[in-house]
Amino acid sequence: MNEREAEGGSPAGYPAYGVVRRVGATLWLRCPRCCRGRVWAAPFRMFERCPVCGLWFEREPGYFTGAMYASYFIGLFVSLPVWLWMLLAGAPFGAIVAVAAGLVVSLTPVAFHYSRVAWMQVDAFFNPRTFAEDVPA
Repeated sequence: MNEREAEGGSPAGYPAYGVVRRVGATLWLRCPRCCRGRVWAAPFRMFERCPVCGLWFEREPGYFTGAMYASYFIGLFVSLPVWLWMLLAGAPFGAIVAVAAGLVVSLTPVAFHYSRVAWMQVDAFFNPRTFAEDVPA
């Protein structure tokens, strides 16, 4: 461990951000290493690298497979209050399923963006050394 790592920094000189900063960076769809660069270039096109620090976003082939779990959690988190309220209000089961499915389908593009960024942020929090290099291993 070098001096910078002992002071709380990453091996490449980037700060080791905590949970609060990473949640904010996730909400603003920012880079997991510098927490400043944008991740998305267009609605369904990511930058290959961070425009600020140069981090290569797709760490390895299949890297974002785990983001599917984050997408599932986002869909559940968003639809749960709605269908739970409908259930407690006595709405018919068919209506609850239709509304929940409609919410999940309509929010899929948003969940797609946030799930990828959340996946990278969680990875960077628990494995900061893997984000020290500009090129994936």
